[in-house]
Amino acid sequence: MSQDKKASDEEKQRPERVVNAYRDRLKALKQARQYYSNGEIPKAVERYSTYLNNLASYFGVTEDKLTPAFFDAEKEISELLLISQAYWDLSKAYDRSPNLHRESIRCLEQFVKFTNGFKYQHINAQMLRKFIKRKQAHNLKSFQNAYTKIQVESKGCFIATYSFGENHSVTNDLRLFKQRILPYKIGLKFIEIYYLSSPKLVNYFEKAGTLGQVINKMVLRPSLFVFSKLVKKF
Repeated sequence: MSQDKKASDEEKQRPERVVNAYRDRLKALKQARQYYSNGEIPKAVERYSTYLNNLASYFGVTEDKLTPAFFDAEKEISELLLISQAYWDLSKAYDRSPNLHRESIRCLEQFVKFTNGFKYQHINAQMLRKFIKRKQAHNLKSFQNAYTKIQVESKGCFIATYSFGENHSVTNDLRLFKQRILPYKIGLKFIEIYYLSSPKLVNYFEKAGTLGQVINKMVLRPSLFVFSKLVKKF
């Protein structure tokens, strides 16, 4: 059975109101973004919540149980990005009220969950970094913690994963290296630069086709292998 046929059959089993709400979800999201840009925060929060709740209901869970596992990371990457942005705006909106800081932190956790490991990770990380730098947050520490989780605690090692795979010893060695340089200011700066540039580099190699594969085999893999052996002694 094809994936499209399977999805169609599963949709028929859902209540009509749930399916209709799911189909209209992007309308709610568009309204939310418009309200947010106009500074109408309460209306934006309501529309963002509608968008996320419509998604969650479609998968048979409550909004707080919404995870990337419900989506196809390749085919639905655009939706995953939109979800991360919805949680980002919600986290900032709730941060405005001291009584809602716990909800702000929860939305930040969801933002991190829908950010780590995806191609747009470096974009979200830089967006968060700039927000922190402007010191606009009332509960600044929670936003700094989210940034740390994205930049440091993420298992993402884009170039090594592209060259060797997720669980190769070289990839694991470079993940350990990342943890070891974390306590140093220059180490954190290195990690920031890495996450800013590596997704673009991987995307270039993927689009290059055969040329990218040749460069990977002849240059990237040998270089990363040698580097992993050197940093293992760090």
